[in-house]
Amino acid sequence: MSSHHIVREDQEPALVIEDIQSIPPSLVGQLLEWSPTVIANKSSFTVAAGRGIKVDVLLTNEPIMSLQDHVSVFPLSGSFLDAAIRYLIAQGYGAANILSDQADPVALLQYADAINAALLGRGRRIFVARSGFSKWKAQGESIYVYGNVPHTVVGLKPQQEGHYITEADGFYSIRFKEGRGVVGEQL
Repeated sequence: MSSHHIVREDQEPALVIEDIQSIPPSLVGQLLEWSPTVIANKSSFTVAAGRGIKVDVLLTNEPIMSLQDHVSVFPLSGSFLDAAIRYLIAQGYGAANILSDQADPVALLQYADAINAALLGRGRRIFVARSGFSKWKAQGESIYVYGNVPHTVVGLKPQQEGHYITEADGFYSIRFKEGRGVVGEQL
């Protein structure tokens, strides 16, 4: 997308930060280019603010001393990621990038009907894919399938449970018996 395209507010993916150190700083910078809504918990707020990142929404039950200007603070009910995704769905967001090394990739399935979420961490981009998903990749790249969802693959060579390597430059595809599943690829 060139710089002359207009992106309406709340149309770009929101950025949910549980662990800002889960991806390289250069990738964090790319995710911030379109000024997404940034949601943080208390610990990630402190680190993000220290890096000069403007946080829009803070989910916490604990007092915090130094807030940035114009930060909306909401009580945290349940896990941080669940609360953040529920907030985004309620606000009408269609997509979110989640920075976390701790989140369960399979948990993305429970929100798949309401929001397109990608989990970035562990050196991977993890997302929900519909059955028949295909994508072009170079030979030798790692692809992961999470959970015990029966699936078949084309263009991928098994390495170990849920881990595949692309066989050649070109398209690979995954069919899920359940209609969709969780896929990961190297960042």
